[in-house]
Amino acid sequence: MGNNSINDAFKELESMSNQIKNKKQAQSQNANYDQYNELDSFSRERNERAADPMVFFNDTGNPFLGIMHFLQRKPVPPKPIDEQRLLESFSKCAKKQRNFKKMLKLIVVIIPVSVILGMLIDGVIGVILNFLPFIMVPVLIIYLIMNSVKGYNNSDYTINDYKAYVIKKAIEGQVEGLVYEPRFGLPESVYSDLNVMRHGNRYHKEDLITGKYKNVYFVQSDLKVQYESNGEHDTTTTYFRGRWIAIDYPKKFNGTVVIIDNSFAYGVKRKELEKIQLENPYFNDMFTVRASDMQLGYYLLTPQLVEKIMELKQSTNGNIVACFKNGYLHIFINDGKDSFEPNINNVNLMGDIQKFMQDFTLVSGTIDVLDINNSVYAQGNAQPPMQAPYQNYSNSTSPNNNNSSGIGIQGGRF
Repeated sequence: MGNNSINDAFKELESMSNQIKNKKQAQSQNANYDQYNELDSFSRERNERAADPMVFFNDTGNPFLGIMHFLQRKPVPPKPIDEQRLLESFSKCAKKQRNFKKMLKLIVVIIPVSVILGMLIDGVIGVILNFLPFIMVPVLIIYLIMNSVKGYNNSDYTINDYKAYVIKKAIEGQVEGLVYEPRFGLPESVYSDLNVMRHGNRYHKEDLITGKYKNVYFVQSDLKVQYESNGEHDTTTTYFRGRWIAIDYPKKFNGTVVIIDNSFAYGVKRKELEKIQLENPYFNDMFTVRASDMQLGYYLLTPQLVEKIMELKQSTNGNIVACFKNGYLHIFINDGKDSFEPNINNVNLMGDIQKFMQDFTLVSGTIDVLDINNSVYAQGNAQPPMQAPYQNYSNSTSPNNNNSSGIGIQGGRF
């Protein structure tokens, strides 16, 4: 590769850098620009951690779009997709990745062989072989630069464009006001406020999806929580990796109910909450339930929801942690993977759409089980009688404490 090619590559990189710099300068002159854009993710995350968790929930409309309100930005509309062009673009990308892997394997083989031969062969050939590794590494770097420059085109589709298109195709007919934000998720301060799992010191979230299914707002995002210790031996412990689903109950309630999977090692033991037992022995073997109010716990944990939580554990092959708080049901599925990561090396559009439709049943099925329109949740603003939650639920044990403070159902939002 000649000097002209190298110079062209660095000129292209300099041009890209100038474009980004000019974009930031233009944004800083616009009072309405998104100050928490992807170029300033550290500031965004710092402000998220410091914020009161209540600011992330709107009091009207979709409560989970309070995240966008906090970020002072509107959800980004999906890019129009030409399916044929998208598939061609991903095919080219996959070909580049395969070529790079082949080149990398070749270099890994050539370098040690050249070093050994250089030590065994005298003369000019030996000198050339000794210097070959110092030539191959820069060639690999230049190859990477040239490919990144060639691929830098704002009209090209990204993996996030593809995911947005698949999600829209899969559930748009079921979900109103669908929003997908690949670089955002439920904030760390909300996670800390729930206090159901260890906090860690590294928090990564992505792929936020929110909307309304059967008149119920929901949100889900991928989450990874880790603890990194720096010392004589650096270690990283993953406390949670999986999906976080939150569902907005139509009637608000005061209090907290926590369900911790007994096989989950990083749950927080909330000893200030009262432990309760249900009559379902299988559920009691799988989970520990604690509540700030026993009546609230029995009221919310209907037989249908108890069965659904056990089903989630079995179908996802992961640990389940759930928490009712401030009128929301939060479900954490610790299965060690991201919820939707298509294989761009072998794109199967219809297969990915079908896969995500099936994946969405974790959300839709849970909302279906809540049976929002039944008499329990359709009582208006009236507080249900103290014994009403137990009369129809044969697998929940009624509390013996007659001095309980009651359930405290509220209408409206925060």
